[in-house]
Amino acid sequence: MQNSTYEVVRVDPFDDVAFRAWFDAREAGMAAGRIAPPPRAFVEQLVHYQTSSQTCTLQPFVAVERDVVVGAGNLELPLRDNRTLAMFDLAVPPERRRGVGAALLAYVLDQAREEARTSLLTEVFAPRGTVLADWPGVRFADRHGFTTRITEIRRQLRLPVDRERLEALAAEAAEKASDYQLVAWAGPCPVEYAEQYAYLKGLIMAEAPTGELDYEPERWDVARLREEEDLAVRQGRSLYTCVALAPDGTLAGHTQIAASRHQPEWAFQWDTLVLRTHRGRRLGLALKVANLQAVAAAQPQVERITTWNAEENGPMIAVNEALGFEIVELLQERQRDL
Repeated sequence: MQNSTYEVVRVDPFDDVAFRAWFDAREAGMAAGRIAPPPRAFVEQLVHYQTSSQTCTLQPFVAVERDVVVGAGNLELPLRDNRTLAMFDLAVPPERRRGVGAALLAYVLDQAREEARTSLLTEVFAPRGTVLADWPGVRFADRHGFTTRITEIRRQLRLPVDRERLEALAAEAAEKASDYQLVAWAGPCPVEYAEQYAYLKGLIMAEAPTGELDYEPERWDVARLREEEDLAVRQGRSLYTCVALAPDGTLAGHTQIAASRHQPEWAFQWDTLVLRTHRGRRLGLALKVANLQAVAAAQPQVERITTWNAEENGPMIAVNEALGFEIVELLQERQRDL
């Protein structure tokens, strides 16, 4: 696609030069003005985009002016659920001229129509304390008709956490969760829990607050779980998981942290979920403390863990604050019909 100034083209992830230019432009644009944005390792991204998936397709693209990449984006098309949805991000390095974002968005609109997608979803990040009306990403989203459907908050935990503090929190949680057994593992889910664990993974968009997002619950099975785990291995990520076993032996909840050998000082808190029938027993706290202790023991080089929570998710925010997570920035989920 081309307008009067910029040509927007899809990037081949097997073209080393083109993919590196896409990665660099995207990282520069994504990091602009933010506080300690979570890094993405080039190797991890390369593996991700070179790996075919049964769950979604990824389409990296760039805006080019006189053979120079001036902006980048990604279009993600779900394949198993949410088949009317197109998710995307746009990134323009701050030194580039205006109009690049509009050119990139026009490409997204064209591609979404070709794929018969009727809803567009993107994210806007803004540092804590920002006057949102003045933030470039917010102004751009407003101008192009994207409304805020839910706001999430990114928090960050500095490690190490005081050992006595963690032990006290574990003891506090155990008072109400004494009937439950915590089981932790590193790497792929054990076979005996795989079917139940895949079910739990699929509940996050149905059970966690989603505001006014137009987003279907995800369909997970063991094959999808194994695909995610296999990708993590190829990317050089280590997954640390803790589950709670109810008195009847079924899974009542889980939490997961991902660490990377390419950026060993960072780790990422992924999903945490406790089934509704088992809530009110401090299982969320028990799970996260146990998993944090496991990561600290196995990966002492990790200096910070980052996580996101919907601003109305009071119970999980309380757990994170008890652990010592501090607010860094806001994330608006923005959506519009095509």
